[in-house]
Amino acid sequence: MIINNNLQKNLVNLKQNIDLLIESNSLTDLQIENFLRNFEKTRYNILNEIKIYNKNVEFEYEKIKTIDNDYKAEFTDNILKIYVPEVLPSFKNLKTHTHKRILLNVAEVTKPFANKFENEVFIYIKVFDNLLGWDIDNKYIKPVSDALIMSNVIQDDNMTKMFYCAKGEYSENPHTEIYVFGAQEVNKFLEKYSS
Repeated sequence: MIINNNLQKNLVNLKQNIDLLIESNSLTDLQIENFLRNFEKTRYNILNEIKIYNKNVEFEYEKIKTIDNDYKAEFTDNILKIYVPEVLPSFKNLKTHTHKRILLNVAEVTKPFANKFENEVFIYIKVFDNLLGWDIDNKYIKPVSDALIMSNVIQDDNMTKMFYCAKGEYSENPHTEIYVFGAQEVNKFLEKYSS
């Protein structure tokens, strides 16, 4: 891969931020929060540069694999299942770019399923994290419905077109699973998948 100016600038910025963090003897919560915000922004920019690079290479083997490649969607038995290889961000971390990247990646992988749902839908969101005792109501789920609207999978996320629930689970493999299906199937789905 040829490192272009944008990618090099982001890598240098990341290195400088890491060096500052390592050289500090003590850090305030605000300094740590600023570092994490800058880190996530830089990560977003680097992944975006790699995505642009991958679109412009001639051969498949030249592409660079990133976490963005692990987003998946499949439609089986009238259920759209979406795999997000990371945890949805919490409300307190909205200054990062995580929610934006999740939104764009979910929209991208669900494009082939545009117009699958015309009536009211139910969205079941299952968030897996490798922490114990965290609160599911602190997770920011808006990127999910916004992505589905962007890809035309659902028409709208107003109260007449969509409702949802979110469930948290412990897992050594942090990720998020999203299930989208017709509202009339809620009882059958929850009996089968909620445990």
